[in-house]
Amino acid sequence: MNKIFKMTFNIVFILMIIFLATYFILRVLGIAEIFKVQTASMEDNIHAGDYILICKKNNYKVGDVVTYKKDNYHVTHRIVKKKAFKVVTKGDANNIEDAEISIKDIIGKVIYCGGILNFLINYKYAIASFFLAIYLFSCYFEKKEEV
Repeated sequence: MNKIFKMTFNIVFILMIIFLATYFILRVLGIAEIFKVQTASMEDNIHAGDYILICKKNNYKVGDVVTYKKDNYHVTHRIVKKKAFKVVTKGDANNIEDAEISIKDIIGKVIYCGGILNFLINYKYAIASFFLAIYLFSCYFEKKEEV
């Protein structure tokens, strides 16, 4: 029983390390980023308080939900019009379109929002504590079996 438990723990732990290392590398390279949505302008798809994972793309099209920098904050809206090097965005819950922006201002396309990402970020300390406790228990029982 202890071997199955330890093997399961090791697999989950290694998967977490791979996920975190991949995200860290992508973030350092400027390819991926995580933001927290502050407003309800994208309701029913993205809710205020949701975390979003965005990824830098070479090409954006009408219908893509993108995040761009405006003044000192970030805006996440859907592209509704596209010209050569400019786009117009609009929040799904908004009645009016945003001002036209340059494609260079776009940080990335939303590739995932809410769900497991919210859970992992909101409960990161509880999750880390849980895995630490499991690891310490497995070390304790491993030492007990050796005696």
